[in-house]
Amino acid sequence: MRYVGGSAIRVIGGIAVGACGLLPFLGSISPANPNSHRVVTHKVVLPPIEPEAAESVASIDIGGACAEHASSQDVQDVGTETTATAALRQKIELLDRGLGWLQQIHDYTGTLQKQEVVNGVLLDEQTISIKCRHHPFSVYLAWHTGSPGREVIYIQGQNNGKMIVHEGGWKSRIPALTLATDCMLAMRDARYPVTTAGLVGLIEIMRGVHQDDLVRSNYASCDIDHHRQFDGRPCSMFTTRYKSRVESPTYRKSITLIDHEWNVPLHSRHFEWLNSNEAMSEEQLDEATLLECYSFTELNIGCGLTDHDFDRTNQEYQFR
Repeated sequence: MRYVGGSAIRVIGGIAVGACGLLPFLGSISPANPNSHRVVTHKVVLPPIEPEAAESVASIDIGGACAEHASSQDVQDVGTETTATAALRQKIELLDRGLGWLQQIHDYTGTLQKQEVVNGVLLDEQTISIKCRHHPFSVYLAWHTGSPGREVIYIQGQNNGKMIVHEGGWKSRIPALTLATDCMLAMRDARYPVTTAGLVGLIEIMRGVHQDDLVRSNYASCDIDHHRQFDGRPCSMFTTRYKSRVESPTYRKSITLIDHEWNVPLHSRHFEWLNSNEAMSEEQLDEATLLECYSFTELNIGCGLTDHDFDRTNQEYQFR
């Protein structure tokens, strides 16, 4: 999502130019200018959200299957503030629970699919394998589509705070480089740095943005549908719409699916404002204004990652 405010995004000749076109990935945000010219080089295919619920639940449903996701505070909120505000508070509460749960687990692996607008251009969707360890924060990323063969390793407190990266294809013959995570080349085709990769970074960004939303009251609505699924897991879908470009320069709309068991966002996509008055359907508008889309699938929680999983000499990796 051009999502959520929070932390700021923290040649050397032909070799650097060739190997540094990397996409560090997801974390603190430095949104592109929403008024910049947007170039879409291909048709956008948004990931499916299945299945469609029999009916949507606007604001908060405090009965039936939704009871476990509503607290006594939710009930009080419905009577004392708008349903949109109550729903947004509930989303933040679930994200808080998810963050607490993640802080108790050691690691996870999975597949990340992402698509982002960078410098006014909607990049191709990327499919990335991710290994993430929380203490010390360590991440290994391997691209399967978008930039096939690219690998990145970052370990907090090591390598002078830099990441190790090498490219795929013919660039794989170039030795791996160590790069500052926020250098111009590292961020050239990325919205977010590797230092905030993964679920924790995404949650922290979302929480920051929505807490700011509550202060500014810049949202028009927030609807909840507790009967969705993503990657075969039951989820609650939160759809937030913003009042205007003036009150919310970054976001027009956001959709987030939060897992019922883990309370983490498995799928999130965010939309900017349309820079024209062209009439179109809701589906066409979303396709024309997609800003960020992130999906986590095939998550394996607590898989026992070791230092070897973040070692460039690992024989399963292609670092040179």
